[in-house]
Amino acid sequence: MDNKPLVHDFDQFSRLFLAREDCLLLVGQLNQLMKAVQRHRGISMGMLAGNTDFQSEFQSLQHQLERRLATLEAFARANQLLSDRDKENLSLAWATIRSNWEGDNLNDNFELHSHFIEQLLAMIASLAKKLEVPLVAPLEKNSLVPQQGAFTQQRMFQQIEILAFVGKDLPSLIEQVARIRGTAAYSAAINSLEGLDERKVRYWVSSLRSQSEKIRSQAEKLQGEFSELMPGLAQIKQNELHLLQFLNTVESAVFLGKGGREIAHQLFNMATDVIEVYWDVVGEGLSIIQTWHRQDLEAWMRLG
Repeated sequence: MDNKPLVHDFDQFSRLFLAREDCLLLVGQLNQLMKAVQRHRGISMGMLAGNTDFQSEFQSLQHQLERRLATLEAFARANQLLSDRDKENLSLAWATIRSNWEGDNLNDNFELHSHFIEQLLAMIASLAKKLEVPLVAPLEKNSLVPQQGAFTQQRMFQQIEILAFVGKDLPSLIEQVARIRGTAAYSAAINSLEGLDERKVRYWVSSLRSQSEKIRSQAEKLQGEFSELMPGLAQIKQNELHLLQFLNTVESAVFLGKGGREIAHQLFNMATDVIEVYWDVVGEGLSIIQTWHRQDLEAWMRLG
């Protein structure tokens, strides 16, 4: 195999490169939108429980969500990375949440937000999957690769590993934490499980304990390869301990009736701190992919 560029059409290469840049940007926007919707869900549940401490933040968050969604839709129209159906579903989901949410019962409020977030998770995972495909197919080992790491099988597999972790596994775990954050804070605030399915909440707590172990194991594996590029991986083990402390407090407040308004605030803040650490790792992973993507551009330019 010679060392000629695998893509000879410069217009084609440019289109592929720019589409991937747009894809990375869109994943970042969807992550921020998901983060805002999760917080909106948690605060709205608290307000349904009679807690008005976050009312000013809630109003600001609603305005921010409107702008984020409108910007996302405008961006998606320009790059065609989301289908018309995806865009329509997002608009409809937010309009349904936004309309008379104060009159919703707890379960409706929770399910509408969660459905919206499930759509975002699916879009993020789908876009991350597209980014797994290399910009240029890996060259043979005896090829004169102009930049170490570019266009190699090793780089391709590393990219797949990182994208699976930060594009699917971590966002899914974050949603598990955020879901319990909202329901547990609500239950603690009213010191009751009224309006909640206790079996479902117990299952979420048990499932999150198990899933956090898997995430820690994945992080330790990735840390062996990317400790310098993703320093946040080293924080995941300690963050797991904070997560378990949060879950222990949930069990005490929600299932043993040791709640109260102060405990509700504590639960919300504990979960938020845990979530932020995970989001930081997601950001680090996406930054690596973007750096590699731009390195691939320079490497492609040097192919003979």
